[in-house]
Amino acid sequence: MELLNRKLKQIILKAFCDAGYMEEDINIGDCAIPKFGDFSCQSPLFLAKKYHKAPFVIASDVLLHLQKNEIIVNASVANPGYINFFIDNNYLAEYLKKYLEYVKNPLISKNKKVLIDYGGANCAKPLHVGHLRSADIGEAIKRICVYMGDDCVGDAHLGDWGLQMGMVIYAVWEKNPELVYFDDNYAGEYPKEPPFTIDELKVMYPSISKRAKQDAGLYEKVKSITHDLQSGRRGYIALWKHIVDVSKKLIKADYDKLNIHFDLYLGESDSKKYQDEVIDYVIRNGYSRISDGATIVDVSMPDDKTEIPPFMLLNSAGSALYSTTELATIVQREREFNVDQILYVVDNRQELHFIQAFRCVKKINILKKDVDLKFIGFGTMNGTDGKPYKTRDGNAMQLKELMDMVKNKALEKVKETKANYSQDEIENISDVVAISALKFADLSVFRSKDLVFDVDKFCSFEGKTGPYILYTITRANSILSKVPNIEGNFTLSDEDRKLALCLIKFTDSIQSAYEKFAPSYLCDYAYSLANEFNAFYGKSSIIHEENIDKQYSKLLLTNYTKDMLKKCMDLLAINTLEKM
Repeated sequence: MELLNRKLKQIILKAFCDAGYMEEDINIGDCAIPKFGDFSCQSPLFLAKKYHKAPFVIASDVLLHLQKNEIIVNASVANPGYINFFIDNNYLAEYLKKYLEYVKNPLISKNKKVLIDYGGANCAKPLHVGHLRSADIGEAIKRICVYMGDDCVGDAHLGDWGLQMGMVIYAVWEKNPELVYFDDNYAGEYPKEPPFTIDELKVMYPSISKRAKQDAGLYEKVKSITHDLQSGRRGYIALWKHIVDVSKKLIKADYDKLNIHFDLYLGESDSKKYQDEVIDYVIRNGYSRISDGATIVDVSMPDDKTEIPPFMLLNSAGSALYSTTELATIVQREREFNVDQILYVVDNRQELHFIQAFRCVKKINILKKDVDLKFIGFGTMNGTDGKPYKTRDGNAMQLKELMDMVKNKALEKVKETKANYSQDEIENISDVVAISALKFADLSVFRSKDLVFDVDKFCSFEGKTGPYILYTITRANSILSKVPNIEGNFTLSDEDRKLALCLIKFTDSIQSAYEKFAPSYLCDYAYSLANEFNAFYGKSSIIHEENIDKQYSKLLLTNYTKDMLKKCMDLLAINTLEKM
């Protein structure tokens, strides 16, 4: 389908050329004053210097050559040189019907394989608020990329090979030292069922971590266990597999509540098979040097405005590091998934690490093809005091705590409506409202900025919030349910035009969200559309409209709005409600 914006550019570009102004592109935007037009061309302002003419003169020349057509009507020139114009009502009505069908399934094919690294949960640890932004933003970006035609794979990239594993193994040993996992002489098969429950695993890491901070001897024992695990001690490997399996169930359960679904649950350990090869390749080909006993790769560039430290391949003890794992993971992803692009949705504070890793990959030329590596950074989640969101005792707030807090506030808001719902309905509506509040608040802020989370504000049914979008969808559903199916001619009155024009702006929003990896553009659009619809509803007598064609048209616009808002929310991975 040829989109309206492209068609308008072609028509106006021809007028510029016919008027003697050679131009490659045309700048078209919304008209600042709606009574003068739907759209405005600002190009005369940019061409004034090139042609040594006043913008108003250029605009007037172009207007003379703007041939009569079925799309543009009532074109005019405004100071200092804008070309304002309206879209023909009949054309807009027909275009809108085709457009809404198109956006359901745009059939865009880019033939690009994209792997998105987001989530970043650590096995054996509970999810905290820091994991929310990565998961929300990453899932929305994945869905947007899929909609735009990319072949996407989402990887949770679990932290499954760190010190926390040693802590859990120690906790298991302390409670049950007689288990076969700790018997070096045991040669049989290890049990298939883990020696701990999900609830027991939840408290193991926090408990040992707290004790290890105060007990240096315990900390050294944990380090020793972690070293033995990573060296391949058979019993520890078997126990580690149990920890990872149970952790995945916990992590998946939390992510499911947020409507976040990964294609892969690979961990740091999965790239270990490439690690020795990468280390050998880098050293053998002379890309590294020794500095204070450590093996490093210089990645600074002459034009760097700030110092970029070397990429560390091995520490002074000759051990691999987190950075080494990063390099091996990139190699794994290129070889096993044949990716064209890898997106890393991670905290802004990790940007330097990824600058080093990406530069190292390019310098050592280890990949078989040129893979586009992108850092998609996001800010921290802060409280209304502007400080990172924490519990009252100063610890990082667990995601479950935050979700429970938002759920309680959502329950209050739902009960305030005094609707006649059963207890089960109240629970379900509150769950959906709470998650919409949490996720929309997260996604509505441009990802690189810090998010100031205000639970009262974001659970409100007014303003730029998830519950407000849900309310608008259910309002549209309510209207549609009260009018029997009717048939008529689809026409647009003056009071319908703003909503119709807002509906066709979805394409611009999804394009911006895709190009800038920023779901906030979709949130802005959904909020704008919801506002336009509620204004349209306030001015229209839809249910009691006596003119069949007018009623049919308004019902169609209502249905279009409902579908478009649901499409936006689905792309943002937010569930909606039929009623509330």
